[in-house]
Amino acid sequence: MDCADIPKDFRCTRCGREDEPVRRGLCAHCCLTDDLSGLLAGDDGDISPIVRPLFDALSTQTLARSATIWLTVNPAAKQLLRDLATGAAPLTHDTFTTHPSPEKVLFLRQLCIEHGLLERVNFDIERFQAWVDQMTAAEPASEARLIRQFARWVHLQRMHALDAAGKMRKGTFLSAKQSTSTAIGFLRHLRERGHTPSECVQADVDDWLTGGPTTRSLARTFVRWGVKNGHIASVEFPYRVAKTQPIITQQQRVQHLRTLLNTHVESETAEQVAGMLFLLYAQPLTRIARMRLSQVADAGDRLTVAITADELVVPTPFDEIVRAHLRDLPNTNTSAHRNSQWLFPGARPGGPMHQSTMMNKLRDRGIDLRGARNAALRTLVLEMPAPIVADSLGYSYNVTDRHRAAAGAIHTDYVGRRATSRK
Repeated sequence: MDCADIPKDFRCTRCGREDEPVRRGLCAHCCLTDDLSGLLAGDDGDISPIVRPLFDALSTQTLARSATIWLTVNPAAKQLLRDLATGAAPLTHDTFTTHPSPEKVLFLRQLCIEHGLLERVNFDIERFQAWVDQMTAAEPASEARLIRQFARWVHLQRMHALDAAGKMRKGTFLSAKQSTSTAIGFLRHLRERGHTPSECVQADVDDWLTGGPTTRSLARTFVRWGVKNGHIASVEFPYRVAKTQPIITQQQRVQHLRTLLNTHVESETAEQVAGMLFLLYAQPLTRIARMRLSQVADAGDRLTVAITADELVVPTPFDEIVRAHLRDLPNTNTSAHRNSQWLFPGARPGGPMHQSTMMNKLRDRGIDLRGARNAALRTLVLEMPAPIVADSLGYSYNVTDRHRAAAGAIHTDYVGRRATSRK
């Protein structure tokens, strides 16, 4: 072994690659190629053209052992690969959705999409449809039908429109589930009180809101939709106004930023960059997770990030963290990503890192996510005009104006005008 001056020869007897032999003097790459050749061969003994792109992607990925382990521990995916190669199963989305264990072959399905064997689909829309069917299965038929109509005409219609415009986000899927869950809960509440939706009275709504957690207010969308379309009697469902807004101190925010720079704390560059974008620019993690490489520009002497159309200069030493991340993007040593344009490539083929992964990592650092984002916004609206913050960071004017008022900027402006008028 040349690099360690070990006399034993670790070169593969076939390809000459220097690597620990797996079997019969062959490296992991050659063993994987042999395994895949047998698995994906057609009736003529050659690799089936149907799955050739998968063979090429898997056999040439940097981490050959990970593909071998995946095939070993997932016999369902291995068998389906064989069925696709021999034509026993057609290469369609239905083959995967009707599979006895669809979750076990989901990664394979995503690989097929990433490498152009299947057309792209939005998995969140598909999951939401299946989830609604599952959640309504045990409900009375009339209520189940009403919930499915609500899900279709309110949430699914919006999801499809956002997906067509390229604006579908994970938060859309999660909020749709929560909204539908509270709608189901509201109908159960009416049933317990002996009322059908058409018999709903104002007292039913008032008791619903006062008799449980604040998340019950999320049923407002369903109730208003039901009233508008004649499914629910005419009642009022007020907005919920948050009484408090969590926030950490500026000192705590600065300390979190210092921790990101601490080389003695073990962390991944993805975690550091996500934390930096979150704490410096108050970006929601749902938006950070879906950022693209094109939003970062390195001119050598300065590095910029574009949240909107405006370019923001990343200050030193955070720029070096971003550069280190760009040099070693995660999850790019396997066939999961062909030509990924995500700033944070995820573990699933073709997709970005899940926002929950980022949330968990930052929470593990002791960061109060809502409090930290509010603190960052308060600081930013004190340093520059609220409309500029809104335009640069993708917030509405109403949001930045509220933070500006809460930060005391209005009083500061008043003092400044008084001082100027006395001159």
